[in-house]
Amino acid sequence: MDSNNNSSNGDGNKKRKSDDISDNKSHSDSITTAATHLHSLLIAKEKELKEKEEDFDRRVKLYESKHPSYGTDTDILQLNVGGSTSISVRRSTLTQFPDTLLAATFSGRWDESMEKDRDGNIFIDQDPENFLLLVNYLRLRMNNQSRKVPEKNLPINLRIHYVICSSIMD
Repeated sequence: MDSNNNSSNGDGNKKRKSDDISDNKSHSDSITTAATHLHSLLIAKEKELKEKEEDFDRRVKLYESKHPSYGTDTDILQLNVGGSTSISVRRSTLTQFPDTLLAATFSGRWDESMEKDRDGNIFIDQDPENFLLLVNYLRLRMNNQSRKVPEKNLPINLRIHYVICSSIMD
């Protein structure tokens, strides 16, 4: 009897191992099928995204061709600062640091939507004294060929600003 039990236990173990292998293979096949499906979905979504990007680029070019009001670096902008000070400044002076809010604001892209006073000047709702300090700093930097702001005769607040900004922006 013992030999029969051993024999039938051996057959049972073999059957269980065979079932385990079969289960593992079907589980592996399921994972492979799911991965293949996910890969196909990813490729389809990438293709869809690329088509949308191409359509967006096409629309931007079309818009820009119909709205050529974007400014150039040589434009002279008329600004009303704080309602009490009017100044003229080159666009290139305000946009010399490309990745700043100031450059984005005065890039020319938003000229039509910017708030204007009754004379058509761009209205800047800032303290005139502080804004003029910024513009004067930018002018000094712009007009100096080496792009270094001369410290001689420069107000202390601009020298401090220059030291801080030059390490960040240059």
